[in-house]
Amino acid sequence: MDKRVRDVMGGALRPNDPRRFLVEAMIGAMHADGAVDDRERGVLETKLAQHELFGGVSPTQARTLIELATDAVSFAGSASARVPAIAKGLWSRIHRIAAYAMACEISAADQELSHDEMAFLEGLRQALRVATHEAHEVFHALSAGRIGPHLDDRLLRIRTLVPVAVEIFTLRALTLGRVVDDHRFMLRDFFVAIPDLALSQDDIEGAFYQAFRKPRAAGANVMGDLAALAPHLPDPVDRWWMVVYAIAAEPPGTVSSWRVLPFVGMMQHAFGLSDADMDLASTDAQNFPTTVPRPT
Repeated sequence: MDKRVRDVMGGALRPNDPRRFLVEAMIGAMHADGAVDDRERGVLETKLAQHELFGGVSPTQARTLIELATDAVSFAGSASARVPAIAKGLWSRIHRIAAYAMACEISAADQELSHDEMAFLEGLRQALRVATHEAHEVFHALSAGRIGPHLDDRLLRIRTLVPVAVEIFTLRALTLGRVVDDHRFMLRDFFVAIPDLALSQDDIEGAFYQAFRKPRAAGANVMGDLAALAPHLPDPVDRWWMVVYAIAAEPPGTVSSWRVLPFVGMMQHAFGLSDADMDLASTDAQNFPTTVPRPT
């Protein structure tokens, strides 16, 4: 679990690269108050030129990203109007936290946060499902000049939840009657494709191998096993993201409502999530790209 944020988001630009929307979040923060400060522009340019998240992006590509982001915000009519598209383009948890943190850093570059900037950041926070306590942690890291280490720490923390996610998806396989090698391989590929869960392929495969072969009593109590996992997810945000992953595992376009998924319903009750939480999870799960391999 030694991957850093740069390993998740770095490298040459790819189609639908999440860094396009990361730049949009920063451009939106620059334009939120109607006046672009040179210090804000300087932070943006420094990020694109030096930050490890943008490793592999050439100066020409960086200029293209800025132009695309500026045009997108302009066409939307305002920075806030572009927020829903930014959130849709940033579908994984670590991408969203990074976008919010960098937007905050841009807004704070001139040593002053205006009402319009705060409104933009709050709208971005809500759209990205960044919890209030997570936002407070970002601002604390910002004031301490530790945004980079903070993002690395967040990724490592999220990765510590992978064993719980493996157990949850094993219980899902048990519910579906799919505790077989073919399904295990599909789950491995699903996890590897999601930045939040992407340990090495060998680590993921080994974790599922052990979970699938774990001795379980006849007539296993899946609901009870899910409830037993809840204490390992004391933060409701972590529980919510597990539901997002579970819904995202369904084939795109096949689920009209989370209510038709018995296993997801069991997760709701075991994790104490409201219907409103589940509706948001379902909405965000549908943003996962169709290119993510789903475990059928």
